[in-house]
Amino acid sequence: MQRVLIEGWRGVSHSFALVNQCQILEMLKRPQLQLFHRDLPFAFAHWNKAGHDAGFSDAEQQQIAALGEPDDGPLDWIYRISSPFKAGPTPACPVLTFMVTELGLSAGSFNTDGRGLEAYTEGDNLIVTPTQWSRDRIVEYGFSPDKVKVVPHGVRADTFQPLAPADRTLVRHNLGYQDDEVVFLNLGVSTWNKGIDLVLLAFATVKRAGHKVRLILKDQRNLYGISVDQVLKEVSSSRPDLFDEATLQAISVVSVNLNQAGLRQLYGIADAYVSPYRAEGFNLPVLEAAACGTPVIVTQGGATDDFCNADVAMLIPSQPGARELAPGQVVPARYHEPDLGQLVEAMDACARGQGLDPARRERGRQALVARMNWASATQALLDLAETAHA
Repeated sequence: MQRVLIEGWRGVSHSFALVNQCQILEMLKRPQLQLFHRDLPFAFAHWNKAGHDAGFSDAEQQQIAALGEPDDGPLDWIYRISSPFKAGPTPACPVLTFMVTELGLSAGSFNTDGRGLEAYTEGDNLIVTPTQWSRDRIVEYGFSPDKVKVVPHGVRADTFQPLAPADRTLVRHNLGYQDDEVVFLNLGVSTWNKGIDLVLLAFATVKRAGHKVRLILKDQRNLYGISVDQVLKEVSSSRPDLFDEATLQAISVVSVNLNQAGLRQLYGIADAYVSPYRAEGFNLPVLEAAACGTPVIVTQGGATDDFCNADVAMLIPSQPGARELAPGQVVPARYHEPDLGQLVEAMDACARGQGLDPARRERGRQALVARMNWASATQALLDLAETAHA
């Protein structure tokens, strides 16, 4: 029996908490594990389980919440998943620290409790990150390459799967979308690295070309307090030739918290999920959309290269870039700038019904969920912990 302490977030819809909770549910299926959990402070004081529910079933929430603090017995390993990345006092067992970064790390990424960065990798301690892109940024910051291990995320294939055609038609009609309208979707916080400005510019260009298209933006204002409204205002003001009243009326913004069934419906009614991001640590919505059978339009060259190929995605060429996020920052922020013209062409192709081949996409979807599920992702974490503990 391995005694394992998880220190991190649970109960809310932030990606760290979602990852942690999905892994917990999988670990609970392993009889060789005895799990404990210590809640760490959320990044924002207003986060709470009532207002930012993660969308798990009542039974699953009870399983997750039932994990308590460890007793006085020895632990075999500790897994930490919160932000800033916690180091804490030196334990008598290996510590695996989850780290992920989009543009790159900075001093504010860490909570060392007065210790140096070597605390994360001393002895048998390891850093876990979900993509090669994120690993490269962590190593570039100065961590030893042999101490930074890629353990991918997964998708809940029992939840995120294609809608039945009749259900898809019903939900679209209930939302006021016509059968001949092409619906684009994007989920996420409206920060520069997400490329929401590019989504808006490309959509407006396709709309002005005469296509019957709609755009749904699901922002994260209730979690981060950042609204897509400001981005929309800035982009539309800079290009009044594109954003006439008809185009603005074709854009819908969803700001309420959605459970996983609600997210599945959004993915399922969309004709394409559009994510021309500049930098991501993983981009879980892209994986969820692909699992739902929704064609994906996504940046090539970033984190999603680990799980997106031409079977499930239209890949947008990009150019690498670097910028200074803070004065005196030693390691520049890394990103890829998507080709806006290629993004417009991909969305235009979808609007004309000339996107990805449905049969090929379905084969690609099945292969993707067989490889990128939480059972295999959690097993990879356990195998890594076993190596560190040996």
